[in-house]
Amino acid sequence: MAPPLAALVAAAALALPHPARASGLDAPILGTGQSGPAVADAAAVYWNPAQLAWMDKTELLLGGGLVIGHATYQRDRRGTYQTPDTLQFKSPLDPANVDAGKTGLAEEVSATPIAPLGDAFLAYPLLKDRLVMGLGAYVPYAAALGFPEDGAQAWQIRQAFIVASQVTASAGVRVTDEIAVGAGLSYVGGFAELSKLQDFSSLSEFQRAFSSDPINQDNDFGPDAPTEVRELDSLSRPISIKRAFSHGVTFNLGISYRPRKDLGIGLTYQHGSKMRYKGEFAINMDHDFFTGDLASQGLKYKPLVTGDAELSFSLPRRITAGASYDPSDKLRINGFVSYISYSDIDAFVVETTSPDLAQPELSIGDKVTVTLPRDWNDTVWVEASGHYKLNDRMLVSAALGYQSPASPDSTIDTASPDGHRLISGFGGILQVTDTISLMGDVRLQAILPREVTTSDMDLGNGTYTLFIAFVGGHLKILL
Repeated sequence: MAPPLAALVAAAALALPHPARASGLDAPILGTGQSGPAVADAAAVYWNPAQLAWMDKTELLLGGGLVIGHATYQRDRRGTYQTPDTLQFKSPLDPANVDAGKTGLAEEVSATPIAPLGDAFLAYPLLKDRLVMGLGAYVPYAAALGFPEDGAQAWQIRQAFIVASQVTASAGVRVTDEIAVGAGLSYVGGFAELSKLQDFSSLSEFQRAFSSDPINQDNDFGPDAPTEVRELDSLSRPISIKRAFSHGVTFNLGISYRPRKDLGIGLTYQHGSKMRYKGEFAINMDHDFFTGDLASQGLKYKPLVTGDAELSFSLPRRITAGASYDPSDKLRINGFVSYISYSDIDAFVVETTSPDLAQPELSIGDKVTVTLPRDWNDTVWVEASGHYKLNDRMLVSAALGYQSPASPDSTIDTASPDGHRLISGFGGILQVTDTISLMGDVRLQAILPREVTTSDMDLGNGTYTLFIAFVGGHLKILL
């Protein structure tokens, strides 16, 4: 089946690698620097559909720009590892097999990618002073990175690209002169590709297979395998997932209260969505350990194993409250706070299916599940902005904000280089004609350098930095 247009548009808009977002999967900007849960513009399709009800003209909002990022990671191996070509599967480790080079700080890896990003929104008054319809196409969630294939982070991630785009139809209705309500229904289209070194010592299937007949090899394999048996050349096999698409549905609800002309209050609920990206996988098993050494004991794979793959996780729910206040004809102050249930994402689960995976003599079936634990925390996003009208044609704005991290120290890695994120932004509006305006925005986001020493199984210990900049603009047309 051909992927829906929304998924293809999102994939094309974000096709170049760019850094994973801090605080989960949040995109750096949606709508303009003037948009928000208490603002009546076409981007209210995302922010708060109730705000559509206050619009009395058709508005088309088209945006685009560049995301520029820089992410670094320096791994700090705090466990004990054996030399990669030895095969001791049970601790304690023979001192002769200890790899003295796999300790302490590894060489820093980094990525400095650039990528395009865009959105489009339309608001259309259907019944004057009563009902306004809205339509939007945008990318609220995205994560992508590209690190060196031979870097110390390769067992965490080499390449990752995950996007969830939405096409939303909305309606805002004025209930009274002061209160409006709104709702939106969204198609969620996703696209994903990723690659990593899969450490087979972390799989329960191999713990059982090696400890049972006919191999009968005592081992410490499994999800909690100690560092002493991890990262061996024979058991570290490249895996990739390609062309994985997901389709889902979600909704948002909003309410807007305008007790007087200079004050607006908004409240929005955005529902989550279960994402199931279905695509293809390939595992390079071209090592004598898997293709011949244990053939007599029932373990033998093809050099390249391919089949179907499914990547699954849940998108979070969020509640956002905001206000807009005009202390004068020239000045507006906006602010909002969001609570985002990133705890809904407990793991990225990859299920691979292929007849070539089956090893009947070892009771390994044609399905192997790889779990990347996340156990993310709920997050808070707080932001305030000021907007000053210089004259009848020009307005300038500035913003400051903060987002708390989703990733705990136990599961953080280069698949989610997360931390306390500081946000700043500035922008402006140039009204070209009575119906056409040009809007420009710069958004800057940086996490405080994060040093981790308590990562589970020593997978993500080290120091993380992340900087993201967005430079772009919108064209607003009133019809």
